[in-house]
Amino acid sequence: MTSNLKKSLFVSLAALGFIAAAGTATAQSANAKSYARVTSNQKMTSAPTSRNVNFTGSNALYTKAGTLRGAKKVASTTTVRKLANSKNSQNNIRAYRVATTNRGSVYYKVVTYDGAYRGWIYGRKVQSVFGGGVTSFDTFKNQNLSSLTDTQQKATYKIASPGTANDGKTVTYKQPAWTQYKVGRAITDSSPYANNTFKIDQVGTRTREGDQWVHITDTGNANSPANGWILYSGLKQAEAPIADNAIQINLVDPNNNNKVIKSITVTRDGAKKGTNFGYNDNGNWTISMSDRASLLNQIRDALNGTSYTLDTLTTAQIAQIAQTNFGSSVNISVNAVTNIADNALRINFRKPDGTSLKTIDFVKGGATKGSTVGSAVSGSTNWTLSDSDKQTIQGQINTALNNSGYQLSGGNTLSDSQIDTIARGQYGGQVYLNVVPISNGISTINPYGKQKDANDNTAQALKGVSGLYSTTPNGYSIPSDVGNDKFVDNPTANGAATPTNRTFNVTAAQLADKDGTDLLTNFLSGIKDDNVRLAAYNGITETYLDQAKTQFISTGLNFDEFSGNPGAKFTGETAFEYVNHSALNTLKSVKIPVFSPDGDHSQTPVQNADKWVQYTFQSYKADDGTYGTPVKAYYQYDQPS
Repeated sequence: MTSNLKKSLFVSLAALGFIAAAGTATAQSANAKSYARVTSNQKMTSAPTSRNVNFTGSNALYTKAGTLRGAKKVASTTTVRKLANSKNSQNNIRAYRVATTNRGSVYYKVVTYDGAYRGWIYGRKVQSVFGGGVTSFDTFKNQNLSSLTDTQQKATYKIASPGTANDGKTVTYKQPAWTQYKVGRAITDSSPYANNTFKIDQVGTRTREGDQWVHITDTGNANSPANGWILYSGLKQAEAPIADNAIQINLVDPNNNNKVIKSITVTRDGAKKGTNFGYNDNGNWTISMSDRASLLNQIRDALNGTSYTLDTLTTAQIAQIAQTNFGSSVNISVNAVTNIADNALRINFRKPDGTSLKTIDFVKGGATKGSTVGSAVSGSTNWTLSDSDKQTIQGQINTALNNSGYQLSGGNTLSDSQIDTIARGQYGGQVYLNVVPISNGISTINPYGKQKDANDNTAQALKGVSGLYSTTPNGYSIPSDVGNDKFVDNPTANGAATPTNRTFNVTAAQLADKDGTDLLTNFLSGIKDDNVRLAAYNGITETYLDQAKTQFISTGLNFDEFSGNPGAKFTGETAFEYVNHSALNTLKSVKIPVFSPDGDHSQTPVQNADKWVQYTFQSYKADDGTYGTPVKAYYQYDQPS
């Protein structure tokens, strides 16, 4: 029995051992089947740009397909979600291999552009479409050139800070930086191209940063190595030639002095290159009040339709402009308009002095930023608004100006030109409309001058000029009956070829310069006959005198401040009383040269001041009139002094 018991126990234990072994084998077999195996692993051959992807955040990144034995995590789902939402293009991702497991799962091998993360990620079941842990991604969004302003499209540019920095703004790139894997700079040093000018021919924004990049091409060499992509903020506009009697004011973004929004050109008759636009008043640089109002209006007009504004010129900006030399430019910072909805147009009401009265926002449901408010009129250069929009805007304007003391210039109803201005505006931007005081009708003073003691009907309109000298070319011709024997051979006079067209034609402003006196010397030196030469001196002097009788220096004077109730009548005595007690009472003519046959005309006016004279215009009466319409004021002059 004992023997049988032992045998039975042995058999039972043996059986149990077999079952355990079988269980172990089964477990090992089942465990081996829990790992997938790769059936295909190959390099992706589609276009590289089509393999830019982004993480979806639903799957982690592994050293190999996640279901393979030994796969280790490279980046958790938390990490890949952070990479997916990154605002840095160095975290862009390129897929470059694809593998399939025996279970039909697809995995992609990917790498971030900066190389910080590389590994395999689940991509669902279809190789032809990215899915699972990755999705297709555009690293850069190309835009139409029309997304730039007309000024930006037409402008030429220079690289603002030439050098070697790899910062997106200093050198150019074959593609916008970090938007294509291992595609880098076009040049590594832009210093040799510091004076080259470029045109913009492509534009777009990087998806992650949202910054604006432009492709530039050298205007002098279509195959320049420097042609490439650069941040728009890395450019500055190359200035076009500026006239000698003009200054250019560049209106720039407040955060980027190189980003020119618009430019205006201000000319002044008789101004000389290199002289200041303004003047120094007891150590402070400034400009006249009339110049301030005029400049502010020009600036506002230039900014019409943009998302920038300038409510007033600061003391510092006035000083900048005042010190700007004719023939050069100055940058003035303007203000970015804030709080304008993408579907709204801001309408600013501008007073006569250039300052802002108030604003309203016209909001249109469904409108998109950058789209125009109105549309062009077929067969016309004008733009218009829909009837409903016109009615809505007119109602808003009436409400805004009610009890303000101002109305739209021209009346209470929108004029065709005002409708045109609004219609051309863009949603997300702004426009300006001029308003005038309701209680004031402005009568512009128009000055007329005559010789003292002459009849009033001989008075001629006086033209205001900003310079010291007459601006109209002065033509004096030798009489045609003067024979050849009166001149030297081959005369060198200005424009002279034959004795019958020997003409001295130069402005007083030019004559104030050495070149002008040289022209005079050349003209007169060709005359052999003393009597003819004396007659020429006298004739040229008379020509300038005649001009000075119709031109006066208008700098600092304002002829648009005489006002009253619109339509109300006023007497000539009232108008004269205003003129007589204002800066308009006495006007000074432009300076004119007076010559003598034996004088020295090679010096400048400062060196030879006694040869330059001017008339004094003294007011003595004015016409009757109606407030809101121009009125004549009369002046008389005697001998110049």
